[in-house]
Amino acid sequence: MKLILRKFLDICLLKAGPQDLPSSQFLLGLSLFAYVTIGVFLTMINVSWGQAIFLVAVDLGLLGGLVYILLWANNLTERLVQVWTALVGTGAIFELIALPLLAWQQKLMVNAQADPASLDETGVIVSSLVLWIALFWNLIVIGHVLRHALSTLLPIGVALAVAYMYISITLTQNLSKLFS
Repeated sequence: MKLILRKFLDICLLKAGPQDLPSSQFLLGLSLFAYVTIGVFLTMINVSWGQAIFLVAVDLGLLGGLVYILLWANNLTERLVQVWTALVGTGAIFELIALPLLAWQQKLMVNAQADPASLDETGVIVSSLVLWIALFWNLIVIGHVLRHALSTLLPIGVALAVAYMYISITLTQNLSKLFS
């Protein structure tokens, strides 16, 4: 298990690709479980438990659909398990990074609403900066995985990652408005 976790970290550091993971349904299941569990906790910062599950499921469907279509269009569907595992495994790592930062930011904002003079601007700026860096790095990692999956150039993989992220954020925001 330690070796598998190391592979996910190597993918996050752009030292390995999805092809370096075993093509294992079990590992895919574990990665999906981690991604969904952490994603639900992350999403529950802003919405209810049921809504969080729904939004994470929509995001997972979008990511899975995009990956499948890209691989299918390039006759590379045999790579699906490894690519999907790499994306949700590394996604879980980035969610784990974001979870305490967003919780901290939420706490700062709640405290500031109760007492505007208590706003910790430095805390908000630092947490926001780290979140933006993590988001940017996540895009690079998704692009890196897609580059390997499609045997293409990193800029193409990153462009696909940006398109996915844009669609995912837009869809999530619009669905969240329905809950309000």
